[in-house]
Amino acid sequence: MADQSILQPGNLLMVQERERLLAALLREHTQGRGLDGLRAFEAGCSTGYNLRLFVQWGARPENIAGIDLDPAAADYCRAHAPEIRVHSGSAAAIDEPDESFDVVLAFTLYSSVPDEHVANSISRELYRITRRRGLILVYDMRRKNPANRSVHPIEHTDIRRWFPSCPVEATTLTLAPPLARRIGRWAQWLYGPLAAIPPLRTHAFWTIRRP
Repeated sequence: MADQSILQPGNLLMVQERERLLAALLREHTQGRGLDGLRAFEAGCSTGYNLRLFVQWGARPENIAGIDLDPAAADYCRAHAPEIRVHSGSAAAIDEPDESFDVVLAFTLYSSVPDEHVANSISRELYRITRRRGLILVYDMRRKNPANRSVHPIEHTDIRRWFPSCPVEATTLTLAPPLARRIGRWAQWLYGPLAAIPPLRTHAFWTIRRP
């Protein structure tokens, strides 16, 4: 079983923690009305897990869209959810109209972008396609990953720099993955208590509100 598979209990625990926070934010944003009329976009959508999650939670597939740089990942998403619109290419140039989405996601995207100019371009595009009073939700690592030197941590100052005109709230979460995977095999009940200890949280979830 692949180390990153959601079928690994530790990975499932990490994803469930993030999804609980996402569900709470969506419930607040929609004022409890549900996702039927919500329009959502994900930059760096990979194989479309989060896009399909929105549909599973009640959004209409035709209101959901994404983009990924990897054509194979975009093809996988199209094959498994043909009603969801998926672009192949860079999130620095998104072929969607201005202010067309209520919620825009960028999950573990910025940590894979080493160039500041590209990161700024992505941020401008995410801001552009988000409706006024909409949400841009960024989830990413805030600690170095010794096992993967091709990624880098994202700090609160980065988010403030990329979205200078927006109110930003940050929440730390995600138990350190090596620890989460270990207790996922032997003591899943420990995830919550350990994840409640701030130094053990390796990621952050930023809620960016477009004015």
